[in-house]
Amino acid sequence: MVSKLQRIIKILVFISPFFYPTYLIRFQVAGIPLTVLEIFCYVLFLLWLVQIIHDRKKVIWDKIIRNYWYAAFLLLIGATLGVIFAPNLINLPSGEILDAKRTALGVWKGWVLAPMLYFAVLTQTLSKREDVEKLLRIFVYSSAVVGLLAHITGLFGEGITIDLRLRGFYESANYLALYLVPAILINIYFFLVREKPLKIENYLDISSLVILLYCLFFTRSYAGIIAVFGASGLAAIYYLYQNPKQRKKVIIAILALLTAFVVVVLTQLNTEKFRQTLDYRNRSSTSVRLEIYRTSWDLIKQHPIFGLGPGLFQANYQNQAPITLEHAPLEWNMPHPHNIFLGFWMNAGIIGLISFILILILAHLRFTYPLIALWGILIHGFFDMPFWKNDLAMIFWLIIACILVLQKIKTESGSTALS
Repeated sequence: MVSKLQRIIKILVFISPFFYPTYLIRFQVAGIPLTVLEIFCYVLFLLWLVQIIHDRKKVIWDKIIRNYWYAAFLLLIGATLGVIFAPNLINLPSGEILDAKRTALGVWKGWVLAPMLYFAVLTQTLSKREDVEKLLRIFVYSSAVVGLLAHITGLFGEGITIDLRLRGFYESANYLALYLVPAILINIYFFLVREKPLKIENYLDISSLVILLYCLFFTRSYAGIIAVFGASGLAAIYYLYQNPKQRKKVIIAILALLTAFVVVVLTQLNTEKFRQTLDYRNRSSTSVRLEIYRTSWDLIKQHPIFGLGPGLFQANYQNQAPITLEHAPLEWNMPHPHNIFLGFWMNAGIIGLISFILILILAHLRFTYPLIALWGILIHGFFDMPFWKNDLAMIFWLIIACILVLQKIKTESGSTALS
């Protein structure tokens, strides 16, 4: 018998993707800054604990879940040590003094702890392939809603950047692209495996895919576009390896991907943004990133064990960049190092980086279709930061939890297919 509380928890899990953007709604309780998203995670976790105690259920603790939890706990340890060893105050070049310990603790709470509690509940609540598919579909549909809202704000001129990129209600167009890429890749998978005759969810999949691709294109995030094409290509190559008899269809699909990529590139050749991307000398996204990577490496050499502390990259960058570069940086306000591996190292130390690598290894022990989204996150992560932010951390743990559950199901059934 499924208890009433258990049904409530499952409903909250399934609607959870709609709460990801609510980190933008901030308030304080007794002087402690909180977001609606954090409150949602804490309530969900507490309800799950109450259910465990009330129903006298045992925590699922088989080998697969145990390994992932150990790896996740390493990240929590790394981030916690980052907070402990972070300085109390940081003097900024502007003359301001940053309360570094408070900043790090706030990031630890909102970007590490809350999403990790969410991950814990997902690993205990999702048990069937249908559960995973339902949650991922809702994630896709909720992302399409985010895309639509971004487009609506763009129509009113509020959701467009100075260089005419779609950003919606996010601070930058890159943040919107980081949100959309995993949903697009999951959506592509659902589109390709659609059944005939088409069901209502198939029509929703197609509509969502059109909206998401449209919005990603107008973010003009080249990293996001490369991530979608790159992850799709990897999936096609893996499918070819697993199904050599389907070689002709897969080769046609790969050629179609390459053709689409070339078309996208051709639409950008005469744009100012594309020219700036190839400009290594003057102010451009590429030259700024090169400065970030140089400075980041110097910061890592200075703080190799515990990192800088969660959320303290920008303050340290502003102090270190003029020293490393021997001139003022092209861009002072850099909230992250534009690389996911550097991001884990700086925010959670070497332990956090090891945790991330372990999670990646575990996710690839058995191939499951949410891996396509993880590949997109990784490829995107070579150029940007698809984790160290409230909603992006939630998406990351959502994908990892779904991979875990499908691996568990496949292990129990002995299946080896990409499903």
